[in-house]
Amino acid sequence: MYESSRTADPAAMLEVGRALSCENRLTVLVALLEGPSTVGTLVRHTGTSQPNISNHLAVLRTSGLVTAEKVGRTVQYHLTSPEVASLVRALIAVTS
Repeated sequence: MYESSRTADPAAMLEVGRALSCENRLTVLVALLEGPSTVGTLVRHTGTSQPNISNHLAVLRTSGLVTAEKVGRTVQYHLTSPEVASLVRALIAVTS
């Protein structure tokens, strides 16, 4: 049985599951494993439009998987925590 110091929050888990249910969002998460990135870089990496990436980033931020930080005139997006990076790596591992 899995034990944790945190109490499982089914609503939060559902939100994360919804965020992970889109190929473009997964592609963004994998790209962010390499480090912080701007919307423009993510657009080039995914081949999708800026509004599309912005919408996906909003979902990822709402679910707590990605955070944003203003750096000068740009906004850098990055994975929220080492646990999120581990989750993305686990998804890669179970699908490889």
